[in-house]
Amino acid sequence: SNFLAGNGYLGYRGTLPDQRAADFVGCVVTDTYDMADGVWRELCTVPNGLFVELLADGEPLRLDESERAEVELAMATGEVTMRGTWATAGGRRALVAVRRFASLDDLHLVAQQVTVTPTDDCRLTVRAGIDGDIWSLNGDHFVEASSAADGDVLSRTCTTGEFATVVEVASVSRLDADGNEQDGADELRTWIVDAPAGAAVTVTTGMGVATSNDDLAAGPRATAVASARSVVERGYREVLASSAERWAGFWDTADVRIEGDPEAQAALRFSIYHNRIATPAHTDRLPIGARGLSCQAYQGAAFWDQEMFNLPAYLFTAPEVARNILVYRWRTLGGARRKAERLGYAGAYYAWISGTTGDELCPDFFFEDVLTGRPIRTHFNVWQMHVSPDIAHAVWRYWEVTADLAFMVEHGAEIVFEVARFLHSFVRLDEYRGRYEVIRLLGPDEWHENVDNDLYTNRMVELALGYADATHSLLAEQDQGALDRLVRDLGLTEYDFAAWRRVAERLYVPEPDPATGVIEQFDGFFDLEDTRPDVLRERLLDPGEYWGWPNGVAVHTQVSKQPAVVQLFAVDPTYPLDVQRANYDYYEPRCAHGSSLSHSVHSTVATRLAAFDESYLDQAYEYFMDTATLDLLDVSTANVGGTFIGGIHTAANAGAYQNAVFGFGGLDVQGDAVVVTPRLPAGWTALEYTVIFRGQRLDVRATPESTTVTAAAANAAPIPVRRGTGGAAPLVPPGESISW
Repeated sequence: SNFLAGNGYLGYRGTLPDQRAADFVGCVVTDTYDMADGVWRELCTVPNGLFVELLADGEPLRLDESERAEVELAMATGEVTMRGTWATAGGRRALVAVRRFASLDDLHLVAQQVTVTPTDDCRLTVRAGIDGDIWSLNGDHFVEASSAADGDVLSRTCTTGEFATVVEVASVSRLDADGNEQDGADELRTWIVDAPAGAAVTVTTGMGVATSNDDLAAGPRATAVASARSVVERGYREVLASSAERWAGFWDTADVRIEGDPEAQAALRFSIYHNRIATPAHTDRLPIGARGLSCQAYQGAAFWDQEMFNLPAYLFTAPEVARNILVYRWRTLGGARRKAERLGYAGAYYAWISGTTGDELCPDFFFEDVLTGRPIRTHFNVWQMHVSPDIAHAVWRYWEVTADLAFMVEHGAEIVFEVARFLHSFVRLDEYRGRYEVIRLLGPDEWHENVDNDLYTNRMVELALGYADATHSLLAEQDQGALDRLVRDLGLTEYDFAAWRRVAERLYVPEPDPATGVIEQFDGFFDLEDTRPDVLRERLLDPGEYWGWPNGVAVHTQVSKQPAVVQLFAVDPTYPLDVQRANYDYYEPRCAHGSSLSHSVHSTVATRLAAFDESYLDQAYEYFMDTATLDLLDVSTANVGGTFIGGIHTAANAGAYQNAVFGFGGLDVQGDAVVVTPRLPAGWTALEYTVIFRGQRLDVRATPESTTVTAAAANAAPIPVRRGTGGAAPLVPPGESISW
């Protein structure tokens, strides 16, 4: 997964050219959702059009695992390179180099070159083409499959069982040496070459992938064939150059440059790369999967991660991508409305796991009790309702950063109003206490289900209702006609807007304890056993046990899977710093970091707390590195409660960006001003990043001694920039800088 070649349309795992399904070879393609086992609707892995098998004097050449080999990911271009010694059982040896990339210029293309340099004279056999043996997590998704050969084009056509989606894979290969091509099957082409010692033989392959769900004028088969053929017609390097040019455009704004800490720099760029190749930036109708396109885990679908982690990494670097992500949520309002209606609510109750339609993909039984083998009923799909206010928050945040009125008129306002309508139907009026409450919840801490008045959730509900009121005022001021049409189309009345304001005003949101400043995570949390994660690990009867509801070791304790109160501060920094500090100090030791989302949240909040004590900055750096290297160093578990959850953690990838830019870089927006308050960890001699704010560009360079913000010469207007949260915000004209 770490060496995935991807482009947001497909992801090709970092395996060797001769490996097969048993080695977890996989090319995962977006928008191919299908259910094969009656439980999991997931993206499909497709036939491998880059299969290459090598033989020396009739014996298979295989990677010699006893010798050192190298695998390299060039994040600037997205190219993966593998170099090593391959050997036969009889002792023939060859140096083999593999180069591969998924094109960012032609999303349907994966290109590969395999270069073989024999150590001794030999008769080399090269077989290249399509391997139809497919690795899939949850069953065979293709009910029909056929292969064909047309000249140099090999192809395989597959049809999914649930939605009859047609997937076309084409493979075109060319050998650069004189050799005899042998008659072969439809799936493979075979060449035999007399290869002298030291003479390189290269086979170049283009793999084209397209589906019937793609909007293609030429159709999926012709598209796949044209993409595959382009590599042998234009040449590997030329096609790579076209893709690299697109990557350069991405990195121009997305790159975050760290001086003085090359390990952190590499890990951060690795994270930014993987967040990008997980994102279907080419469309506004597909989600970002929690494991991207690295495998089928988490079904290639969106969670709340998408808005709270992935999206902010684009908000200031590629706002058009952030817009696409939110338009996807507008397109899936139908599914959110259907879920709300099914569960007895109004408005839009967004799916916990969302695919193309927005209907709930999360099954009732996610894990199993590894001690008994019985399925565990979790309630992610019915109680974890904070996803809806999270999306409303992302809509409003996008508006603050971009001032994109057209988006609010055409998409954003409808999302926010329908979320508010749902929240109004979900809250409960407690007449005895004279307040609204939010009960029977599952908050960010997923080990504690069926709780009431979860702080994070209640505060996000309050904010979302406020965004609905603010959106109403915005449209009334900027486009009354659009507001009138939307109100009419949604069947809203003044009663609805008044009710949303009333609920927000009377909603119970837990307050800090006057003596300690600590806020109770949810009703009754402080009555639970106060212990620590290490103690609970000693209570496990099996290391694979699920810690949460209903019988896990954490359920009746204050040990959390991931931050909930601290998570709120990462989203809503308006809480006083002393309150954030008190709660960070209380909850951080009780957090087991059982989620890949956990470390980045702690890092962002700890950076702010360095205002009290520099030791918090050291903690922030440690958590940042935990986030940025989570996949790079392979420190996460791939299985929990009997369920495979491996692959790339895209939210952690995006979280590393947030730590670097929002945390150490101190980036924020307040009103019409950009706020920059850097606080660099020890060893960093400089930090540089780019900000796109309302269509204008700023470049920030921070060192331990000074900060400089430069406005691009092409900007159309000056940008207000504030140092810290108070004081004036001087204007930075196009082409000029401000320093302090």
